[in-house]
Amino acid sequence: MVQFKKWWHLAFALLLAFALVSPTASAAVLQPVSQELQSTTFDVELSIDGLDDEILGLTTATVAEGTTALELVEQVLDNEGIPYVVVSTQYGPYLQSIDGRAAGSLNGWDGWVYTVNNISPNDGLADYVLEPDDVVHIYYTTWAKLQTTSTVAINDNNPTVTVDLTGDLFVTPGVTNLANWTINTGTTALTAQSVTVNTDQQVVITFAGQAQAGTITITASANALFGSSASEPLEVEVK
Repeated sequence: MVQFKKWWHLAFALLLAFALVSPTASAAVLQPVSQELQSTTFDVELSIDGLDDEILGLTTATVAEGTTALELVEQVLDNEGIPYVVVSTQYGPYLQSIDGRAAGSLNGWDGWVYTVNNISPNDGLADYVLEPDDVVHIYYTTWAKLQTTSTVAINDNNPTVTVDLTGDLFVTPGVTNLANWTINTGTTALTAQSVTVNTDQQVVITFAGQAQAGTITITASANALFGSSASEPLEVEVK
């Protein structure tokens, strides 16, 4: 029995030595480790459009497996020397600014959004993990909202309403055309007469008639706004 154990230990030692010196055996042993050490890379594309200009044309970038859309943006903008700002929020990293244009610069819900392969993901930039051949498009979007501090009282003659816009810009000459507004005066006995521009975010709407109790509803159509999407309706009570 002792002799058998000695023979077995010798045979095992010879097999181990052969595995270490044999090129074929060594390759077989090392190959899985080598594959793990090699990170997978692939190409994706990125383009960025600002509010009214192209910031980055379609650009190809090579990224490692597991790279997020936000990391792609940071990688490419760093390489191109284009300034940007990413801030930490309670919801995670947020792309606040690109090339000097900060989210909310139009005083509303305007800001930077993105698509991948022309689809808007449910995940934020920092959570979307890229896949081979993804095409990422970052762009500045608008969200038009109308507000006013004007009041209209019963029996006011030919009243005016100053309308302030946030999240978008008025465009001329479209904004001064009443056809590009939906103005419902309801029971107020008023008729919209004209729209006058004060600034690219403020207009004055003039009405004809003597005001009666009711509600005026005002909506700017896509043709009156830079972002080409209609505003949320604004209600003005006459009381």
